[in-house]
Amino acid sequence: CWSTRLGFNCCTNTKEVVYSDDDGDWGIENNQWCGIIKSYPCWSIALGYQCCSSCIDVAYTDSDGKWGVENNNWCGIPTNC
Repeated sequence: CWSTRLGFNCCTNTKEVVYSDDDGDWGIENNQWCGIIKSYPCWSIALGYQCCSSCIDVAYTDSDGKWGVENNNWCGIPTNC
């Protein structure tokens, strides 16, 4: 994600733009600035599930995508994994 090179995490859930500059669109999560990914790689948000925080082992695959488990909860494995 483009914001990591500037020392900020990528937004994992929000798409609400709070500020825009030459680098990109910014949001806020957990009271911290984060870079908003224009084309969000995690399909599971639309289904009500969080994205997995990293490219973890696949626990299940269905027509929606690849699923993992983090903290005993299902999560969508990002398509860029």
